[in-house]
Amino acid sequence: MKFAKILMSIIVVLTLSGCGIFNSQSPVTTNSQTPPSESEASASQEQQEQTAPISPTLSTDVSVSWIGVDQDVLGPNDLTLDEKPDGHFHVTLPFGQPSAVKSIWIRYSEFGKSLKWGWIYNKNLPLNGYAMAVLDNSGKAVLPQSDNGYRVDGLTDFDLYLSELDNQNGRDTLKFEEGQTFNLEIDYVTQNNVEQQFNSLVKITATK
Repeated sequence: MKFAKILMSIIVVLTLSGCGIFNSQSPVTTNSQTPPSESEASASQEQQEQTAPISPTLSTDVSVSWIGVDQDVLGPNDLTLDEKPDGHFHVTLPFGQPSAVKSIWIRYSEFGKSLKWGWIYNKNLPLNGYAMAVLDNSGKAVLPQSDNGYRVDGLTDFDLYLSELDNQNGRDTLKFEEGQTFNLEIDYVTQNNVEQQFNSLVKITATK
């Protein structure tokens, strides 16, 4: 009887041990990470922005600078030398797509006149005013052409020359003096046949 109790005890111990072995599970390990703080997330985003490629953008502003009265390029009414130095502006224009420049105006008027470059694309609209010479970035004069206009694309540089007026036509006078303000207007047509216009104020400043 005593032997039977000992045997029964051994069997119970083995049974309980077996249950513990086969029913127990090893702890599951996970790669849990602590969520990054706001400062760490911000620093990571800033680093990504710094390493990301920068897409070029095209400026939409017209850049106009006054160069001075420096050389003889034209006379008041045509592109012929008159032995008088002319006023010189430099213009940079941002064309976002292939376009055609139709006309360039600088509005200055004592008697309703303007300084202009262009051609008659509307025969019912007379171009009153004095001549303007336009040179490309190589220094070559851009002459009035057909109604197709002068082809441009991207950043485009022009040099504009205007004659001073010394009692022209018995009344018109124009001296390029510091502080004078003009209105620059550039009319052009995009490749989609949409008419567009640049407008900018031009102020005469002291040359260095």
